[in-house]
Amino acid sequence: MATKEIELTYTRNQIDIFFPEPQDERKFNVITKGRRFGATHGAGHAYIDKLVGGEGPFLWGDTIHGNIDRYFDRYFLPTLKKNEIEYHFDKKNKQLKIRDNYMDFRSADKPENWEGFGYKEIFLNEAGIILNNDYLYTNAILPMLLDFEDSKLIAAGVPKGKLNKKGGEHKFYTLYKQALNNPSKYRLLQYSSYDNPLLKPQDISELEAEIALMDPHMVEQEIYGKFVEATAHNPFASQYNSDKHEALVTYNPSYPVHFSIDFNYDPFGAIAFQMWTDSRGEHLHVINEYSISGGTIQNMSAAIKQDYGNALHLSTFTGDYGGTHKQIGHTDNRSLFAQLKDELRVSKNQFKLTPNPTHKTSRSDCNYFLLHFPDFKINSDKCAGTCRDMRVVQVNAKGEIVKRNRQDVSQLSDHLDCFRYIVNTHYKEWIKRHQASMGYRK
Repeated sequence: MATKEIELTYTRNQIDIFFPEPQDERKFNVITKGRRFGATHGAGHAYIDKLVGGEGPFLWGDTIHGNIDRYFDRYFLPTLKKNEIEYHFDKKNKQLKIRDNYMDFRSADKPENWEGFGYKEIFLNEAGIILNNDYLYTNAILPMLLDFEDSKLIAAGVPKGKLNKKGGEHKFYTLYKQALNNPSKYRLLQYSSYDNPLLKPQDISELEAEIALMDPHMVEQEIYGKFVEATAHNPFASQYNSDKHEALVTYNPSYPVHFSIDFNYDPFGAIAFQMWTDSRGEHLHVINEYSISGGTIQNMSAAIKQDYGNALHLSTFTGDYGGTHKQIGHTDNRSLFAQLKDELRVSKNQFKLTPNPTHKTSRSDCNYFLLHFPDFKINSDKCAGTCRDMRVVQVNAKGEIVKRNRQDVSQLSDHLDCFRYIVNTHYKEWIKRHQASMGYRK
């Protein structure tokens, strides 16, 4: 340990995490764990130990600002008082100082406070949540490891899926894969809730059973610390099959490219797709997707023109029927689709707009389509958000898509809505014909 002046206790696993062998110079330490493993408690002891021993500066990264005071009061303060350690904690600036050494505390809900400092060691508590923010990791955490040649990152947490809230790969999952593939640079430690000797196995088993009642897949994540695909309790697209419907399909300039658009306040969502019939049958390929932050027609038009500007004369457009309404109270009160038409310089006849279907009807049609259409594919390389929506968006008991919380990926249906509009506009007749051929009664 760093000092003999104080009495601190650790589990064997806490020692492995925070006090690796001196010759271990790996900068990136990835710690996946289950709930109640004890990493936060161990970190509180470890950084007091290191500060007293003359080490620092350190950074403690947490999820929300309010947790910092709570964790200080729970994990730092009792130990400091028990060992009669002189310290100063600046509550306003969130800094703990012992002797001439200090630890800053920052939260992911205030990313603007992270940048501009260098640290000997950065500890991320609940990395599965903190690293959901790509900007925070790339623009703040990595640069703050540059000032010291032997600086280290300890990213510890319960995994929170392989995809982040925007549909891209979660940075915690990226670090985990890098640790698997490059053990000379990345140190990977994996623990379950059962690896905490201070917890009774019976208590963990009861927690495991409780989680399984809510979602059996989450037991692997929350108890065993494993990365799992996000799942829906009651998925909208129950007939969606990743192995069948996701592939590396690309734009084929021999066929027109079409668009389906969902208008949210922020962002606007859209998908580009191609549909055609040849000697092998009928095809629908989703080749690209858009998520336009700021929700402006100008930005969406610019993105579409950049990718497919030379092909727009043959394109069709469908989407959210609410986009046909005039924008009352706006400087430009034309409908969103009218604005899009003028920005792209396409004709009115290229817009195929039908009233939005009910969620219940749309769910029935979409799942019939997914089960029976011969060649429906989504480009797994460029359409992470669409693939995610198809896998995880859920419905309630009435068959309605749940949209209360945009921080929950299972309630983010922007690109799924675009798919619903495609089926409603272009494939209602196909479904009727196929049902007739299968002997369905009207």
